[in-house]
Amino acid sequence: MIPTRILSFLANFAYKIQNFLIKYAKFAILGLSEEFMETTLEKQFGSVPVTSGELKQCLRGYRAPMARIAMLHRRGELIPLRRNLYLCSPESYSRELIANHLLAPSYVSYETVLSAEGIIPERVHTIRSSCMGRSRVFENSTGRYEYIGVARNYYPEGVGLKRTTEGMVYLAARPEKAVCDLILATPGLRLQSAKAAREYLEVYMRADMDAVAGWDADLIHTLAGLAKKKKNDLLNLERMLRHECI
Repeated sequence: MIPTRILSFLANFAYKIQNFLIKYAKFAILGLSEEFMETTLEKQFGSVPVTSGELKQCLRGYRAPMARIAMLHRRGELIPLRRNLYLCSPESYSRELIANHLLAPSYVSYETVLSAEGIIPERVHTIRSSCMGRSRVFENSTGRYEYIGVARNYYPEGVGLKRTTEGMVYLAARPEKAVCDLILATPGLRLQSAKAAREYLEVYMRADMDAVAGWDADLIHTLAGLAKKKKNDLLNLERMLRHECI
């Protein structure tokens, strides 16, 4: 028979080995979990901006999720867009989609839409949007974003969904609405006739007048009725589109 003292020693040794293996296995699982969770962030959210609350939920397996978020930021795996808003895809993103998330509700408009639609020849670097609140400006590593407040009743008309190259959707103005937004937001601009409206588009904006000829005059009439200012300016734009000056 094996002496009791030796049996006790072997049992104690086996217990220590078992604890060591459990701790090692837990460490290995956590190590895999870290890599898995961090690569999953980009796969799960892609180019869609994500709040710190959503990140904390995804990283809830960590003891200190906010510390983990700070570390991912330092490593360049998260791009801070504003307080508590991040981008998990540093390599590929849509600035228009970012603009919708930086300030909500908002829709992309103004020269940003006109340039993207090929209405004006200039490339724009600042993403300009309309919002229902006060005007705001944000700047981060992805660029500059400007928001201009518009009337609540005017806001939803002429706004639709656009798709990014990844298939994500964002809100943007139709070109007609983008021009109306621009007219309303430009201090000192007065379009006192249909001819003046044409000159504004053709000479000042260097717009593609063939594309302009296909715009929806009814939409501009509706927007003129909803605008709190420059109603006659928008009505003159409508008159131009109804072939008085094209």
